[in-house]
Amino acid sequence: MNELPAMPSMLEWTYMLYVTAGLVSCVAAGELIRKHYHWSAEITRKSVHIGVGILVFFAPMIFKSAFIPLILSSTAVILMFIAVRTGLMAGMHGTSRLSYGTVFYPFSFFLLILVFWNSHPEIVSLSMLSLATGDAAAAITGESLKSPKEFRLTSDKKSVQGSISMFIVTAVSLFVGMMIFRLQDKYSLQNLAVIALVSASIATAWEALSSKGLDNISVPISVSFVLAVYLIPSNMFEPGQFTTGLFLSLLIAAISYKIKFLTTSGAVAVFLLASTIYGLGGWKWTIPILTFFILSSALSIIGKRRKQQVEHLFDKTSNRDWGQVAANGGIAGMLIILQYIFPRTNLYPAFLGSIAAATADTWGTEIGVWFRGRTILLPGFKKVDPGTNGGISLAGFIGGTVGAFVISASAYTWDASVRAILIVTTSGIAGSLIDSYLGATVQSIYLCPECNKRTERRYHCNSNTSFVKGIRWITNDLVNLACVLTGALVSFVLY
Repeated sequence: MNELPAMPSMLEWTYMLYVTAGLVSCVAAGELIRKHYHWSAEITRKSVHIGVGILVFFAPMIFKSAFIPLILSSTAVILMFIAVRTGLMAGMHGTSRLSYGTVFYPFSFFLLILVFWNSHPEIVSLSMLSLATGDAAAAITGESLKSPKEFRLTSDKKSVQGSISMFIVTAVSLFVGMMIFRLQDKYSLQNLAVIALVSASIATAWEALSSKGLDNISVPISVSFVLAVYLIPSNMFEPGQFTTGLFLSLLIAAISYKIKFLTTSGAVAVFLLASTIYGLGGWKWTIPILTFFILSSALSIIGKRRKQQVEHLFDKTSNRDWGQVAANGGIAGMLIILQYIFPRTNLYPAFLGSIAAATADTWGTEIGVWFRGRTILLPGFKKVDPGTNGGISLAGFIGGTVGAFVISASAYTWDASVRAILIVTTSGIAGSLIDSYLGATVQSIYLCPECNKRTERRYHCNSNTSFVKGIRWITNDLVNLACVLTGALVSFVLY
């Protein structure tokens, strides 16, 4: 975080009036075009975003102090929120779905100002430029084509052509933007091209996964992170490793999707997660999570036949989607980023604890269902059928313990001590026990009216299920997230 911004000069206050007039003109032009030329709200919205984005790009060249940009961005957040809630300025934010994208747009600018303005203002400009041009290109391309090839990773529809357009436009925009900031004086053109291509790849993946306007946060923040990795020198990290990580993660995601370890959304999520973990941590951080992913996926595939009898109980299949990837690996991804930001704090034990917990939970479930031994609920020790939420069996507990131990052993090269193995294994067991407890008490469970069986699914046997217990919004993914977080915290505390 930078120090508080200095007060602007009188000339900068004058510039503020010009910039404000330019912003108002962009919004007004969008409204006029939408009303008089009957353009779609999506196209006018993105046209406005491009105009505003270009103004934002030049902000560090206009203002020395961050004070005025902070005022403008925070005011825009408030005004856009009111506009979304009241339906005003449809040409700015009018889409077929409720979206707070126009609120997230200036909010992203606000965050980037706080972090990078005083030290690396070019990162602020380039990150917002990627959103203004690349994200707009994706939307406009998708809207312009009569029959685009559509896909849906989360709730919003995207198009293949739009994603391709975003990648190309983002890469070109970033390369040109870096030239404008004369970064070629410090880096070769080849390096600038690599930075642009890597940033565009990450931004395009985040845009594909984001919905309900969240790409207006995920795109600029992810681009700013990649740019910071390459442009801010660090004694702890070699930027070229991030480039290698990108290609390695792309290969892992593609192979995993091909052999049906992952759904499409899961493959995109793994690409983002793996590129971050290997890119920042190298093999030390990658081997444990790769061990979890490969062995757990293989175990799910091997036990698929035995699991068919209780498959109706589970919300999702063994083909992991983005939610499962985020639940099992999201904490690990956050920890490696925090380790990069705070290099003096050792977060590796917490990272291992999170992976051990995910492994213990997954292996416990798979092996417990596989052997179908006596199963009891953690609270009350009531006997239940194998596969029941919160159920624990001896085989499942042993399997989960072995899984946690395997993760601790996978890191033995970098932390060769019996103490580390005991702590990580214990953390994994603790996380899996919390998962079982929450699964039995608060996770949402539904009843199918056709087969009269309890399930995690809201739709079963071609019918809507009825809610019977737990808390509606607590899904299996959230319970898994709590499991992984518990493993990380226990390991961190014990260390």
